[in-house]
Amino acid sequence: MLRHRIILLCLLCLLPAVAAAQRLPSIQMEDGLDAGEARAAVLRGEILSLDRILDILRKDFPGEIVEIQLELEDGILIYEFDILSPDGRLNEIEIEAATGRVLEVEEEDNE
Repeated sequence: MLRHRIILLCLLCLLPAVAAAQRLPSIQMEDGLDAGEARAAVLRGEILSLDRILDILRKDFPGEIVEIQLELEDGILIYEFDILSPDGRLNEIEIEAATGRVLEVEEEDNE
């Protein structure tokens, strides 16, 4: 599977309310898609805002968000979160950006 990791610098610009409610980890950029392009996709209705995705995520996955990425996998934009659960496990949760559907939950190795 060809995975293109696309990390956004300022996803918080999509969600001033969430930024005020909870401090999110810093987000760095890699390859291609930038925060402006992500915001434009939200405004065009192509993907859900980070605010909506966080509402979906927090219903079933409590804990501290330690990393947020927006990835392009097989032509589909996917929000990927690394979450440190209250019991100390690190989980990676992938959510389809367009629909909010949880695609994968994977426990990361704690090495």
